[in-house]
Amino acid sequence: MNDRATVEATADVLIAARRDGRALTGFPGATPGDMTESYRIQEAAIARWSDDLVGWKIGYIAPDRRKPGEPDRLVGPIWSSGCHRSDGPPVEAGIFADGFAAVEAEFVVRLDQDLPEHEGAWTAAEVAQLDQQLLVGIEVASSPIPDINTLGPTVIAADFGNNNGLLIGPELADHAGVVLACVIDGELVGEGTADNLPGGLHHGLATALDLLADRGHSVRSGTLFATGAITGIHSIRPGQHCRVEVRGGPSLELRTADLGSPTGA
Repeated sequence: MNDRATVEATADVLIAARRDGRALTGFPGATPGDMTESYRIQEAAIARWSDDLVGWKIGYIAPDRRKPGEPDRLVGPIWSSGCHRSDGPPVEAGIFADGFAAVEAEFVVRLDQDLPEHEGAWTAAEVAQLDQQLLVGIEVASSPIPDINTLGPTVIAADFGNNNGLLIGPELADHAGVVLACVIDGELVGEGTADNLPGGLHHGLATALDLLADRGHSVRSGTLFATGAITGIHSIRPGQHCRVEVRGGPSLELRTADLGSPTGA
């Protein structure tokens, strides 16, 4: 998938499916051969999407899904229309019912400064010193491609990182020792801490900042970063209720709704 026309045609199909709320039968065409190709498709899709970019989801790539020396994280855009604050009743979140749909309890970092120029790769220690706020969040991981996670990180990255929204809730002083729990329709489906993020929260953020710098994306004050699944990736259907709570503290809630129509080509 080296030619520009193929990259743009693939982006067109992915964007059309997302705009229509329509599932696909699979990835449109040959799967990207590497992450460079994936991000070319993602960039083409970003250029076609009419919304304000407010942040980035960070996803972990397992060792058996990447080559030695490659980054262990991927990134995908989070858009204004799918990003909501939660301070009361459940927020409605759209999912691709015939595609892939899941929710993830996450720690969300909001940078409170423009990212300064930086020589070389960011380290976790450097990133931890940036002005930032830590919040509780729920990532809506949903895609028109039903088997997106099975197809792997190159497909995930190509289709907006398998993101279709972010719910952000209460602010936390720190993530140390904080336990998040995810409950769907009253049933506990997982709980965990930031220790579940391989390499740590700020390692993941540092890797994301390097990836964005390599692609020429500036990072401004107020940018949000969903740092990865704390309790697991939990499948969800339209009409279900999800609550993520800080053990012994506040919570936030959403209810899912079907975005669209029957599966298409």
